[in-house]
Amino acid sequence: MTVTGKTLAENLASVPEPDGEVIRPFNRPLKEKAGYVVLSGNLFESAVIKTSVISEDFRRRFLSDPEHPDAFEAKVVVFDGPEDYHARIDDPSLGIDERTLLVIRNCGPVGYPGSAEVVNMRPPAALIKRGIEELPTMGDGRQSGTSASPSILNVTPEAAVGGGLALLKNGDRVRIDLRNRRVDLLISPEELAARRAAWQPPKLVNQTPWEEIYRSMVGQLGTGACLEPATLYLNIIETRGEARHNH
Repeated sequence: MTVTGKTLAENLASVPEPDGEVIRPFNRPLKEKAGYVVLSGNLFESAVIKTSVISEDFRRRFLSDPEHPDAFEAKVVVFDGPEDYHARIDDPSLGIDERTLLVIRNCGPVGYPGSAEVVNMRPPAALIKRGIEELPTMGDGRQSGTSASPSILNVTPEAAVGGGLALLKNGDRVRIDLRNRRVDLLISPEELAARRAAWQPPKLVNQTPWEEIYRSMVGQLGTGACLEPATLYLNIIETRGEARHNH
């Protein structure tokens, strides 16, 4: 029942059929195999990649090995936030080539704070001039839903709280397997454990009291980046009754 006094179906009974181009029928999708894939592995508990924007060029360069379809390995170059990325992306000493995975960290709910739309990073200008307009990217922040970058984003847990991205080093190799829904850092468990033991949390500078409050309460993107105490206050009327009168 809706506010009109009728059901939703009754309200829409006289609405004409859509033209089928904007709102398409299930049996005639814009792309047959498209959408999102949830990934996990030894670097994180969960992350998301929008597979619907994987271009033919990206698929040809990274996902067309007949022996390992929909999988590839790449060396990583790591940036500690968008400021670091913008300052160094065109630095030739980083050795970024057409098989490099760009990683950005400390951009999640706690690290940024609030989680920034910064994961869809462009390649260095030198590669763009050669016609290479996209590289695989990964980060603990977000990206715009209109972005055409096939980024691995919303990595949980984030680097600022000790997630696996905090342990990455330039030159590490990572394997991404979309078919098996995995992302793995290709180092030994012993080396990974040693890096984790040596990790020190970053110093987070709050610009306002609200940032400090937010950082102290926010959860990770994998569970919605909610203010965790607020999740105790669901169905308030049913569980706690109406609020007290204020006059």
